[in-house]
Order: sequence, then C-alpha cells, then structure tokens
Amino acid sequence: MKNTVKIVVVMLLFSTAINAQNRSNRRADFTPEQQATLQTKKMTLNFDLDENQQKSIYKMMLKNTEERKAKRQNGRTQTQEERFEFENTRLDRQLAHKEEIKNILTAEQFEKWEKLAKRKGRSGKKGMKNARTNGNSTCTFQKLQNTLKKRNKF
Repeated sequence: MKNTVKIVVVMLLFSTAINAQNRSNRRADFTPEQQATLQTKKMTLNFDLDENQQKSIYKMMLKNTEERKAKRQNGRTQTQEERFEFENTRLDRQLAHKEEIKNILTAEQFEKWEKLAKRKGRSGKKGMKNARTNGNSTCTFQKLQNTLKKRNKF
C-alpha cells in the first residue's frame, strides 16, 4: 500500500512538472504591430468601430505596446521608490489611455468599454487562480499531500 501511494505521488509530481513546462510555451511573443492589430480587431468586434476609430485605436495601441515592450526589456530589480514611481506612472498612463479612448469612441461605445474594463479588472489574479483550481483555494495535489500527512503515510 505504501509503495502504491509513493508511486502515485511521484507520478503526480512528474505530470505537474511537465504541464508547468508546457504552459510557458503557449504564449506567443507578438510584435507590437501584431499586438496592436489584434487589440484593434477585438475592439472593432466589441464596439463596432468605424474606419477612423480603428485607425486611431491602432495608433494608440501601437504606441502603448512599443512602450511596454521597451520597459519590459529594461527590467531589473527595483527599489521601493522605483516601484512607487513605476506604479504612479502606470496609473497616469491608464488615466491617459482612458481619456484617449473616450475621445475616440462614441458615448455608447465608451460606456460598453468601461463595463468590459471593469469586468476584466475584477477577474484579475483571483480569476486566474479560480480558473486553474476550479474555484478551490488549494489544488488537488496539496489536498492529497495533506491527507497523506494526516494518515502519517507520506
């Protein structure tokens, strides 16, 4: 019985390690132009943008993605002051982004955009955690490990 449990635990560890490696390769590394095009098309589908709006959104998204990519390449460990400055400028950029979107979209489109942005913001990290663990706060392996510890068989 002990050997069977040990084999199951080892198999779970290997399968977890293999799955973790595959996840990192799923995300494609798009160019800023490709990212801007995809984001513009998504917004066109959601908000029924006209040609002028599409061009304006594309330019804005391209500028934002290029800035993000440049900042990501300059990444290094930050002091507390640098982190505060980063968060402060990030929030300023978000406000400017919202204002630009408001100038491009109609009132009805902007209202719909705000609703989607709020829903997207709510899901955030908690939403991803719930998606990975099916709404549970602990994963199956941790439950198995805790059960085995309680039985003194691990």
